[in-house]
Amino acid sequence: MSDAKGRMKRLERILKVQAQKRLLEEWRIGQLREQRVALDKSDGELLSSLGAENALHGLFISAKVSNLRRNDAERKTLTHQEAEAEERLRAVRRVEKSIEKTRDRTRRQADSEAEAGERDAAIDAFLARTASSFE
Repeated sequence: MSDAKGRMKRLERILKVQAQKRLLEEWRIGQLREQRVALDKSDGELLSSLGAENALHGLFISAKVSNLRRNDAERKTLTHQEAEAEERLRAVRRVEKSIEKTRDRTRRQADSEAEAGERDAAIDAFLARTASSFE
């Protein structure tokens, strides 16, 4: 196997790994977004339960406020994690694109080497036939 073909196979394996890394980062971003949506829903439920119509209303306000603060802190953490995951995803996509370009360049090189080998074999066969016809 020529060096270019071996290199192309290695690049294909690396590309598969990069694709898996990209899918993992996309999954992480999706999970973080789902968690943020759940926090938003929880906040909505807490805020809707703060109505003044209940006689025991004042007893639970501090607990609900602390829950809202906890949700806010968690939301900030999730936003930060999501930004980091998106940056990792961009980095993975950049690497993936770079490897694709290198793989394509290597494939063209392997194809030209194979074509040159076939051409050389055809010339050798032609020369062998013409040399045998002169004998």
